[in-house]
Amino acid sequence: MMDSQFVQTLANAISTATVLSCLFLKVPQIMNLRKKRSAEGIYIQAMLMEITGFTIVTLYNYTNQYGVMTYLEYPIILLQVYVLLYYVLKFKRLLSAPIVSIITLLYVATIIGFALGVLPKEVLSYLVPFCTPLSGSAKVTYIYGIIKAQNADAVSRTTWIISMLTNIARLFTVYVDSADTKLMINFFISTFLSACVLSTTIYYQTYYKYKKPGQNGRSDPCRHCHED
Repeated sequence: MMDSQFVQTLANAISTATVLSCLFLKVPQIMNLRKKRSAEGIYIQAMLMEITGFTIVTLYNYTNQYGVMTYLEYPIILLQVYVLLYYVLKFKRLLSAPIVSIITLLYVATIIGFALGVLPKEVLSYLVPFCTPLSGSAKVTYIYGIIKAQNADAVSRTTWIISMLTNIARLFTVYVDSADTKLMINFFISTFLSACVLSTTIYYQTYYKYKKPGQNGRSDPCRHCHED
C-alpha cells in the first residue's frame, strides 16, 4: 500500500515538473536563434505543423470547457512557438511577405471563430486524432531540414533534451495513472523522434563540421604550388 502511494505521489510530482518545464521548453531555442542570428536548418513547415497541432488541442479543450490545468502546457508551448516563428521568419527575411500576413489573419480568424462558437466545435473532435501524427511529422521535418542544410548551428540541444525528458516523464505518469496503451505508444514514438532530432543536431554541430571538405585533415594539393 505504501509503495502504491509512493509511486502515485512520484507520478504527480513528475507531472507537475513536466508542466513547469514547458514554461521554458522553447526558450533555449529562441535564445540560440537570437545569438546566432540565423535560422539555417530550421524548416518553417515543421513549426507550422507544431502550431497547428497545439492550436487544435488547445481549442478542443477550451471549447469543451475542460479544466485549464489539464491542458495548460499546450497554450504555454504555443506562445513560445509564436515567438520562435517570428525570429525564424525574421532571419529568413520573410516577415514582410504578403502570404505571411494572409495566413496570420486567417489563423486568428479561425481561432476567434471556434472560441466564440461561430465555427462548430465538432470539427475539432475530428481533427484531434491527427495531432499525434502531425507532431511526429513536424519532428521528422526538423530532422530533414537539418540534414538538407547540413547545418544544425541554429538548433538548440537543450530544447530537444527537455522535449525528450518530458515525453519520458509523460510515459511514466500515463503508465501509473491509466496504463493507456495508445497514449503510451504516442509518447514512446514522440520520445524516440525527439531523441532522433537531438542526435542529428549533436552530429551536425560536432562531428560533421570536421568532415567538411578542407577540414578533414587532408592536405590541399595546391598548398605548395607557390613555394620555392
